[in-house]
Amino acid sequence: MPALICKARYFRIGEKAPKNSCFKGTVSPASIFGGSNSYFNYTERYNDRNKEKGSLIDYTGRYEHTMTSDGFLDSEEKRKQFKEKGMECLSKEGSVVYEIICSMENYEKASEYCLTNQDQFSSVVSNIMPSYIRTIGLDPRNVTWWEDFHPENRTSITPHPHIHLLFFENEPSRTFDHLYGKLPRKALNDFKRMFANEMIKRQDYGRYREIFNDINMNKAKVLDRVIHINFDNVKTVKDLYAILPEEGRLQINSFHMAPYREAIYRVVDDLLESKKCREQWHSYVDTLERYDDMIDSRNHYGISTRKETEIIKTREQIANAVLQGKIDFIRDSSYKKILFNENHRSIDGEKGKTYKDPDIVRDRVSSRNPEPHVNRLINGLLAQRQREIEHEIEAFLDMDNDKGYEMTL
Repeated sequence: MPALICKARYFRIGEKAPKNSCFKGTVSPASIFGGSNSYFNYTERYNDRNKEKGSLIDYTGRYEHTMTSDGFLDSEEKRKQFKEKGMECLSKEGSVVYEIICSMENYEKASEYCLTNQDQFSSVVSNIMPSYIRTIGLDPRNVTWWEDFHPENRTSITPHPHIHLLFFENEPSRTFDHLYGKLPRKALNDFKRMFANEMIKRQDYGRYREIFNDINMNKAKVLDRVIHINFDNVKTVKDLYAILPEEGRLQINSFHMAPYREAIYRVVDDLLESKKCREQWHSYVDTLERYDDMIDSRNHYGISTRKETEIIKTREQIANAVLQGKIDFIRDSSYKKILFNENHRSIDGEKGKTYKDPDIVRDRVSSRNPEPHVNRLINGLLAQRQREIEHEIEAFLDMDNDKGYEMTL
């Protein structure tokens, strides 16, 4: 049996309770937050001091340790306000309450991760909920949630420490309506992954910190090696620059790059498998696999997507670096046209100073003139000369050479 067991279900207002919930009746705001007329028949089986008052929040919160998106409900006034808020939100058309039940195998296993009481569980849930809500496509500012700890299972002989985590949107967006209100499988896996991540921290913070340091260090080394490759000497990069459009944002996810993404990523993969980067790249991937194995070992289930996510992000960063390199490639080519032109022209600058084409280019490239007014002058002169030269080249190519056209640089 896995160390961490998670199940999900949903309660849609105005419809019958889900079959897997053991509850009967039609879901209403009152059955979630209200009084005695509840469809939670099975909660009435409790005949001791913990007998329920007849609503879902009263059932989950029967030990009075409820943690919410608004903080602990540690007074009757706070519980009353939270219930009133929930009743109002769930009275809106399309309201759905989502529930995740997260259970530890037994107390022995739970103690390995210091997860044996509400304070410990609520600390984990509070850490992950903002990120989790964003991950599944909802707005944390529009979501209310609560969490309660139960030290045992009603139907189990062996005590299973577990929590009930429930959340709903204040203004229903019907995000999962195409799934009939259900949370997609990925949403449950995301929760398990994030929860397992927190378990690792609690069990062995030093080990967790070490592997994350390894991931960040290896990624930085990969990016550093790629960035220091001279793209001017890489044929696949120059071939890519030749087919890219002259206009549009040079960003991998921009609209203009869509037709070229496959070609761009082929270049990225060639760079990563080059002699200069291969060893560091494989070391980075191995570290990500080690992290995924740590997460999955807590669940006995392949839920961790850290490797996939990080590789996608890293390839995007490298792709953008390659695309930005095109700007330098074009600029350097324009510089060379000026530097290697034999008929240099002199331009009068400020205070009687004379600039020649090569001086302008070399000063601009080497940044030997840090003064702002000098930099502005050089940039202006360089841009002027580039336009003139480009115009002359285009005119020359358009002319019939038999007419004896000569460039006037």
